[in-house]
Amino acid sequence: MSAAFPRRRFPEGTTVEDLRSYMEPFVRQLGYRFNDDEEFVAEVLGSEIEILDSAGDVYCPCRVRSGNPKEDLKIVCPCIPFYADQFAKLQKCWCGLFVRTDVEDGSELHGVIEVPEGPADVPVALADEFPPGTLRTVRLGKRDVALARVGDEFFALGNVCRHAFGPLGQGFLDGHTAVCPWHGWRYDVRDGTTDHPGADVATYPTSVRDGYVFITV
Repeated sequence: MSAAFPRRRFPEGTTVEDLRSYMEPFVRQLGYRFNDDEEFVAEVLGSEIEILDSAGDVYCPCRVRSGNPKEDLKIVCPCIPFYADQFAKLQKCWCGLFVRTDVEDGSELHGVIEVPEGPADVPVALADEFPPGTLRTVRLGKRDVALARVGDEFFALGNVCRHAFGPLGQGFLDGHTAVCPWHGWRYDVRDGTTDHPGADVATYPTSVRDGYVFITV
């Protein structure tokens, strides 16, 4: 008989402080921090420990599990990578346990609210941990984007090569050119163009603030 899926992530006896210590460095990489309301944080993490003991993982307390393990993985806390574009607009995760690092005071950002319309600046990487010459795939909600750094500039473009659907973010840089790892098709990271007719890819504006790289989608 196969093991239960997903595996229990934290042992019995896990405390609120254990969860906090585990999650804090991870969400920081994503451009988020714990809410400024310490009482609220303790309450939410306490709820997650109750869910852990009954369901085997720290599912988001404000989301309803579907019963489909693959779908429910998307609401295991922290679920920021799966909803990065939506959370960027909200400036917080669904329940408000985590807020964006550029929010001055997140203590009022509680509860589930409607996602605003319009574009969002999504934090995707710490600039200092993305050295020049790096090409990498980053996740923006339901889409993957290739993020490149050339010198001090960052560029974002569609991650799928138009030849055979290779992942551009797993390729390499040659100056301002992203080279597909599968068959060597080449794309200019500044505008997404290639020398193959009708095969250009989309590009996205980028910016750097407070040490984080943002992509506008």
